[in-house]
Amino acid sequence: LSGSLGAPIVNGSAPTALPGVLPINVPATLPVPFLPTQIVSPVAAEPIGNPSECLLLKNMFDPATEADPEFDLDIKDDVEEECSNYGRVKHIYVDKNSAGYVYLRFDSVEGAARAQQAMHKRWFARRLISAIFLQPYEYDAKFKGAV
Repeated sequence: LSGSLGAPIVNGSAPTALPGVLPINVPATLPVPFLPTQIVSPVAAEPIGNPSECLLLKNMFDPATEADPEFDLDIKDDVEEECSNYGRVKHIYVDKNSAGYVYLRFDSVEGAARAQQAMHKRWFARRLISAIFLQPYEYDAKFKGAV
């Protein structure tokens, strides 16, 4: 025989629960803290690519919500200042008409790898960013003659 909670009845009485332990198969009624959906957004697992001296930071900004027409200059300065802590930045470009893309080229794979580790899944202006490697040929195709 089973009790009302699916627990076996021993000698005609249901087993006593341990203090602080919820019975199995009973939905928890504990309150769950409210998290605004603006701050917590699911991010699909994205491969970070093979290490190279080129990085792409995604989700750094939303161009639709930017009021300053030169917002890209502030983001460029902020990103360059932060990423310079990991290696020498040779080139940086903020794509104002993208989903928050900032392209970076370092003078070494090691510098880019340190920046990728530091920036990937980091919060910037209440946005969760991702940092993925680009291969040099991809970077060169986008920025012919700029690097």
